[in-house]
Amino acid sequence: MILHYSDSAILSGIREKNEKYIKYVMREYTPLIRSFVERNSGIQKDVEDIFQDSLIVLYCRCQEEGFTLSSKLKTYFFAIGKNLWLQRLERKNQLLYYADFEVNDEAAEYGTDNADLKEFNLARMTLFREHLASLPKECRIILTLFTEKKSMSEIACAMSYSNEATAKSRKYACKNLLIKRIKNDPRFKQFISYD
Repeated sequence: MILHYSDSAILSGIREKNEKYIKYVMREYTPLIRSFVERNSGIQKDVEDIFQDSLIVLYCRCQEEGFTLSSKLKTYFFAIGKNLWLQRLERKNQLLYYADFEVNDEAAEYGTDNADLKEFNLARMTLFREHLASLPKECRIILTLFTEKKSMSEIACAMSYSNEATAKSRKYACKNLLIKRIKNDPRFKQFISYD
């Protein structure tokens, strides 16, 4: 037998991080997000990302004092997911536009220097990603949210910190830990320029 919960019960459950309600939202709301994302150039990984981001936004919003729904929760959740996906597509299109602009730019240089630069940047990103992945889970989440340009208040809300100052100090500590690990990696020396 499938249970159905009222919108107010679901919101209360999400506020309290009750797994039962979060699983219910996953089961009932993921098909809406999947349908929209996949119809608009997305893949399963995108569906999962957008669902999680939507859940974080919903959690943060329902923590706000005076938050009330002006529509059904399912409609509201879908609107969050839709907006997040459209924003992501817009960013991708901007990146594609700029990449296309460079490819079609007659002044762009396409010699070995450019290939070397691409290889150099790829090696730097690989080093960064490896060390980011090795950080404690809390730090990975904080730094990922930060690189996605989430505000300190959004990060505080997503991480259940009491205030922005806590989020800011944790971000600072995590960033310093990442920098320290990268600088201690023997491969880091190849990226230092003495010019």
